[in-house]
Amino acid sequence: MKRIILIITNIILITACTTAKSGEIDHSILDKLLKENVNDKGMIDYKAFQNNKIFEKYLNQIASADISELNNIEKLAFFINAYNALTIKNVLNHYPINSPMDVEGFFKKKKFAVAGMEITLDKLEYDYVLPINSVLPHFGLVCAAVSCPKLLKKAYTSKTVLHQLEENAKAFLNDKTKNRLDREAKVLYLSSIFKWFKKYFEQEYSSLIETAKMFLNDDDKKFLKENEVEIKFIKYNWKLNTQ
Repeated sequence: MKRIILIITNIILITACTTAKSGEIDHSILDKLLKENVNDKGMIDYKAFQNNKIFEKYLNQIASADISELNNIEKLAFFINAYNALTIKNVLNHYPINSPMDVEGFFKKKKFAVAGMEITLDKLEYDYVLPINSVLPHFGLVCAAVSCPKLLKKAYTSKTVLHQLEENAKAFLNDKTKNRLDREAKVLYLSSIFKWFKKYFEQEYSSLIETAKMFLNDDDKKFLKENEVEIKFIKYNWKLNTQ
């Protein structure tokens, strides 16, 4: 009888370990924090993240995560969540600041623990996020600035990440403070994000105009189809995206 109990116990433990290794990373902690501390405009209450043990728990989870058995969609959700959480952590490490650009090497030098690695935010973006999907993540990676796409009040998961990114892309392109179409002048003003990552958008959609058509509202999309427009880029506002 004892042997049977021992065998059953071992099976349960093995199953639990296998599930933990092969299952998606749990982002419920981040989900709760975002719902409580990010407003509808995507602005962040950074003070609420300071000395927050729950946030530190999530950062430790990111640091020790085993991603070896994750599929690409699960990795995409994990890496975007990690990027956004670590960007907040990076701000807190130097808080209070007026802009992430006030911190030397904010994106290129400051390193963080991610899945057993020590990497910068830039390396996380270019080496781990963009190889999975080179377009949509630009609307989900939030670099702590006002001109960034808004930070959602919900964490990304493998079941929702593509839909969330598509919806955020639409919201971003149709936000007149970040992108706008001047019909009279026939000028499409785009975020500098489209200038910095032009090659990625053109590889996917052939041109920036075609990219805009994918996400703009129907009226603007129709205008772009019927008229030739010039593209100009809007200066990026690097002011901290704080409430």
